[in-house]
Amino acid sequence: MNELLRTILPLLAACASLAAGPALAGASGATTIGNVTLGVIDLTPQDGASAGYAIDSFESRLMVYTDTSNTGGGIHPTTVYPPPYAAGNAQMAYRSAAAGAGTTGAVGNVAAHASTGTALGLDNLVSADSQQWMWLTLAPHTLLTVSGNVFTDAARSLDAGEGYRVFSWASVDITDSEMHTGSSLSREGALIWGEQTSAAGNNEFFTLAFANPGAAAMAVSVNFLAYTEIAVTAAAVPEPASWGMTLAGLLLAGSAARRAPRRMAVPVRR
Repeated sequence: MNELLRTILPLLAACASLAAGPALAGASGATTIGNVTLGVIDLTPQDGASAGYAIDSFESRLMVYTDTSNTGGGIHPTTVYPPPYAAGNAQMAYRSAAAGAGTTGAVGNVAAHASTGTALGLDNLVSADSQQWMWLTLAPHTLLTVSGNVFTDAARSLDAGEGYRVFSWASVDITDSEMHTGSSLSREGALIWGEQTSAAGNNEFFTLAFANPGAAAMAVSVNFLAYTEIAVTAAAVPEPASWGMTLAGLLLAGSAARRAPRRMAVPVRR
């Protein structure tokens, strides 16, 4: 048994090292929406009236902040309002945290990212969000389409003494003038406390549609949001990995084998 353990222990350690992969310092998150295009489909092509839309107004807001209230600090926000269709950035760095929110000014182009280490302080957080609002008028009998790419990413270290909650979220909503959502998309990459998961994310192409089937023009709005938040948490207690359970089983088997009495063969007289 001792010889067996001397053989398998280095192998188990090597497997554990390979499974762990490269070390990540701290935690990071990123969210982007891009390559957005607007289109229309004529619901009644036979009536001779053209389908279409007109953009009435356009607004962007970029915000980054840290909240260190739990360790005697406060909330430190930075907010930027770029002009319509103009590029903009909001950046900040505080202790071990950094965050950025930006837009190129193109319709639907929003991005947010954040990172931090434990020096930010227990139960403190860093966040970034980039948001656009667009108000349109849809012509009668028009189907509006909104398509693009969405990406969310969340990553964190699982080193001893480190704990992080990471949430990256992308959202697209089309609503009418009564604020009733007619079409929406929500995607996230989330790492919650207590799970031994170091990465999560999403990357895909999307298409949403919103119809004005009536004979009158309709006011609608389209909202794009890229959001990322990281909180420093207490380190989670890891559950035994499968290789650890295997090793424990082998040790138990060896111990039981050593304690078992040896049975001697007894000759049978005939």
